[in-house]
Formats: sequence, structure tokens, C-alpha cells
Amino acid sequence: MHPDVVSAGHAKHFHYRPAVDGLRGVAVLAVLGFHAFPEDVPGGYVGVDVFFVISGFLITSIIARQLLHADFSFVDFYWRRVRRLFPALILVLVTTLALGWVLLLPNEFKELGKHTTAAAVFLANIALWRESGYFDTAAEFKPLLHLWSLGIEEQFYLLWPALLVMLWRRKTALLAMVAILVLASFALSVQLARSAPVANFYWPVSRFWELGTGCLLALWMERPGRGVTSEGVTSAIGTNRWLGVTYNLVPLAGLALIVASIAKFDNGTPFPGWPALLPVVGTLMILATPGHSWMQRRVLGWRPLVWVGLISYALYLWHWPLLSFLNILEAGLPPLAIRWVAVGMSFLLAWITYQHIELPIRKRKEARLNYRLAASAAVAAAAGMVIYVTGGVSHRFDPDILALHHGPKLDKVCRARFSPEAPVNYCRTTSPEPPSILFVGDSRAHAIYEVAAPVLSPAHTVMLLGRGGCPPVLNVRLIGYDENEKECPDVWRTFVAYAQQTKPKVIVVVGNGSSLISDPTIRLSRESGSTNESKEALFEYGVRSLLGELTRFSRVIYLGEIPAYATPPTCFLRAVKLPTTECYPERARDQVELAMAPYNRVLNRVQRSFPSVQLVDAIDVLCATKVCSQRPPGQPVLYSDAVHLSPAGARLLVNNTGLTHLISRDLMSSDSG
Repeated sequence: MHPDVVSAGHAKHFHYRPAVDGLRGVAVLAVLGFHAFPEDVPGGYVGVDVFFVISGFLITSIIARQLLHADFSFVDFYWRRVRRLFPALILVLVTTLALGWVLLLPNEFKELGKHTTAAAVFLANIALWRESGYFDTAAEFKPLLHLWSLGIEEQFYLLWPALLVMLWRRKTALLAMVAILVLASFALSVQLARSAPVANFYWPVSRFWELGTGCLLALWMERPGRGVTSEGVTSAIGTNRWLGVTYNLVPLAGLALIVASIAKFDNGTPFPGWPALLPVVGTLMILATPGHSWMQRRVLGWRPLVWVGLISYALYLWHWPLLSFLNILEAGLPPLAIRWVAVGMSFLLAWITYQHIELPIRKRKEARLNYRLAASAAVAAAAGMVIYVTGGVSHRFDPDILALHHGPKLDKVCRARFSPEAPVNYCRTTSPEPPSILFVGDSRAHAIYEVAAPVLSPAHTVMLLGRGGCPPVLNVRLIGYDENEKECPDVWRTFVAYAQQTKPKVIVVVGNGSSLISDPTIRLSRESGSTNESKEALFEYGVRSLLGELTRFSRVIYLGEIPAYATPPTCFLRAVKLPTTECYPERARDQVELAMAPYNRVLNRVQRSFPSVQLVDAIDVLCATKVCSQRPPGQPVLYSDAVHLSPAGARLLVNNTGLTHLISRDLMSSDSG
């Protein structure tokens, strides 16, 4: 993936091992398999972890040998990194932006611009971590998602050479320091795997242990006085049968650990953390054994595998943008044949890039080339920023497409009312005063608030509180619903506590939750302990608990669930599609009502217990007599994605249900009473 030494043959004092390129080949094929054929290679993502260990091992080996010969230079090290990384990276970034200009809609292109800037300055992992969450674009629709790993490596190498040079003359202290840092990083990774899995995936500190293990192995093998030469190893293998067997079994066992990880891990594996030890230890076992054993020469040194390793950096860069653009055009996973074509194109582009761009540039040492490469990366970063600031150069698009997107999810006045740790990611207010009208819900509440707030705010303070992925139920745990589901009980306790503190006159609950009952992969349980209740009964308990709290101090309006679709409207709005793309902008109304029948039964029972709660039905407004549509005849697009209303859809719902009049009437009634 990352050409730390590109087969390292050119690096001074470094002995080239073809088996290391073979191991790179295994790693990049695993990643490619995971991205192209996730159903068949479920754990292929561990290839990145293999790369991390290889990278730490090779870079440290090179620096250590240069320090031994007293000819290490920071300037030379970093300019060498520029010549290794920038040529192929800049080419892929520019090509991806060009494809994005043609294929993407404005918000998608805007996001691509941000990712381009982050990738060009090696901060892709930080950008992706900061934007992760329920309302975030799915990973398969981000063409530069894979560059998070490049960011982690380069952030590591900003610090590692300086630490190595500083402690070089104190070898014992150096080994002890690196071991402590590796253990601390690993401990953090294990902890975050449970408490903050997204941060654990993208944070450099919780990933550094993987590179650090490779560094530690290199320092151990390059320590002065070790006195092991390749000729000596070859001779020893020839005269000591058991040593030869060991030198073959150890890398074979290491390869088995890597292959087992690829085959057995999947998206449900808490990764990284304890499971990451398998590919990391497996890689160390291969790197720690001599390159002249039969296993290293004949298996990992197999020429086709070595060739894949040689082009692995370019192959890693190219494969994911191609597959991601296909995912975008297909609005999902493309057919198998199309994915195979993308894999073939990835190999072709990787070979061309390696042969005609990477290799020629590596042979050139003049300083002006380094400056030109750095300037090119700066231009790519600036271009991405311009695209982001201009909203994806949005003036190119029709008003129908531009009208799909909403305003900000947060404002500073609202967010300042809660601690930084509070699990709130939708927080807007029209005034610094406590709210008279409070909208609460998951991400679906955002669109309703944006339409209703301007109508109501001249006379009343209106506020939005929401958390994506947390439907409105209280005292109920969700399992298998969303990556942030563990926070949901705390979310709704926070919302209820704030409402109890401020006592708004009207609370509008934007409902959702039919899938909690109907989806067999989702489980519910009471926070107080497990029971034998049905999911419908548990959902009803959650709704009753919530409304029981809110109706104690406010009048409550409950807006029923908004129908969802299998594909977003971008599927049929996109100018370019694959021949196999299937869009589903319509659903039969009777099927929608059938799917939501258990949910509506719960609401009807709950309302009989809380007669003051006013139910507002969304289906009657958003659906015609026989069909529900994302774009009804003669109307604008009603949805911004498969489940969230566009501004036009929210306006239609608010106006045709008379929601703002209902709220105002309640306010007048409350004031007069």
C-alpha cells in the first residue's frame, strides 16, 4: 500500500527481501477483496494492519542502519517520503476530483472536496472521524475514504524519527520507551474498542501500536552486535535441519494467522483491539524470520505475489475510488461482473502508475522536483477547499437538486446549554431565552424544525433537540439498530431533564420506531432488566415512559413516523447511472401502512392512556390514495435521502397537517388557562 522503501532496494544499507513485497501483495489483495467482494472476504480490512506493521519495520530498519553509519538526515528522510507518496497520490486525487465533477451531486462533490484537502495534508483520518455519525454519508459512498490509513502513517512519521534519533545512543532506554508506548497505545485501543469504536478506528494514538510493533522488531533485529548475516543464516539452515524447519514453520504460522483473520473477521468484530493481535503478530512472525528460508523464497517470494506487492501502493490508491463511484452510481453494491471490471481497471492503472510515474520520479534526486511535488499537493488541497466552500460548485445544478439539503444541525447558543460530553448532535434555537416550543426526536426532527421555526419564532422561542439514531423511547435499550445506540437511553434522559427544567408550553415529538418492532435483527430490552415481553410491548413501554414524563409539565404533540424508501432520490436525479441501477422512488401505500401497522397500534393504545397527546399522521399528507412517492406528479422532491424529508417535503407536511396552527392553538389555550 504505502511504498516505504518500495522494495527498499534503493535505500542505503538496506537489504531487499522479496518476501516483504509478497507480504504486501497479500495485504493489498485482502483489502481489495474486502472492498470489492465483502461477502466473500469479510475480514480483508486487516490488510491495512499488516501494512502498518511492515511500514514500521521497514522505515525503522532504514533509519537504524543509517544511524549506525552516521549518515541519517531528517531533510533527506522527509523529501524521500515526498517522492514516494506524492506522485501517485496527487494523480489519484486529481482524477477523483475530475470524476466527481461529472458524476456527483453538489453535496457529494462538496464532501469530496473536503476529503481531498484532508488527504493532501495527510489528515484524512481526522476529517473522517470528526464527521462520523448517524447522518454521515455511508462509507461505501466516500471515494477517498481509504486514505485514512495514509494519514495515520504520516502522522506517526512526524514524530518517530525524532524520537529515534534522540534516544539512539541509549539503546536500552530506546527499546524500553518504544515497548511502553506500544503497550500504552494497545491498551487505549482495547479500551476504545468498547467505549468509542469510531474514534478507535481513526485515531492515530490508538493505531500507533501497530506501527510500533514493527519498529520494535526492527530495533531488536538491527541492534549492534547481533552479527547475523544472510549468508550465515543460509549456512545455518543448511547444516541444522531443525533450525530450517523452525524458520519455515514460524512464517507459515504467521501467514495462517493473517489468513484466518481475513476469513473469520467481519464488520461486527470489535476492531482494532484484541482481535488486531492476530494479523499484527502474524506479520511480525513473518518479518522476524530470515528471508532465505523456503517459505519466504517460494511462497511469499512467489513472483506474481511480489509483483502485486511492488504495485501495492498504487493499487491501494486506485481501487477504492473506482469501486466507490460504482457504488454511488448503482445506489448500492454493483453486480459482480461490474466489480470484477473495476478490479481489473485497478490493476491496470496501478501498473501504469508504478511503471511510468512512481519509478521514474524515484530515480530523480533534484531538489526542484521535491518542491514541485509539494506545490502540486498544495494546489490539490486548495482545489478541494474551493470545492468545499462553494458547496460543490453548486451553481451548475438545477434548483430541484439544490433544494434537497438542510441548514446546520447545531448552533452555538443552543449547544452551550449542554456539556461538551452531552449526547446531542441536533441543537438549534431561535433565541437565547428558554424555549416555549421544543421539537425533540432523532435526525428526522431537523427538517420539521427548519420549516416550523421561522413561522413560530416571531412570537415564541423555538428549539430543536435531537440525536441521530435514537428514536423517541425512554428507559429502553436498543441492540442492533445503530452504532450510537448505547447512548440512546442517556440521550432521552437528557432531553427529558432539559424539558423538565425549562417547561416549554408545547413539546413536539417527531416520531420514529416502526423498524424497532418489525426488523428481526433489532432487539429491545428494558433498562431495568430483561423481560419476556414482545418487541411491540417493549416499544410501547418506551413510548409510554417518554410521554408520561413529558405530559407532566407540557402539552405534547406526537408527529407520526415518516415513510422510508429503499433508495434515495439522488438515485433517479443523477445524470449518469449504471445500466444495472434500480431506483425505488415509490411504495404502494397499503404496503407502507401494513409495515407500520404494529407501530400505529402502539400509538393508538398510548393515546387512549394520554388523551391530551395529539397525534398527527404523516402518511395522509405524504402519500396519495394508492402510492407514496419521493416526487409526486407536479411536486418537488419530498426527500433528501431515503428516510429524511427535504425542505419541500417538510414544508408540505407542516402546512398540510396544520402543525404550526395546532402548536399556536395550544399555546393560546395554555396561556389563557
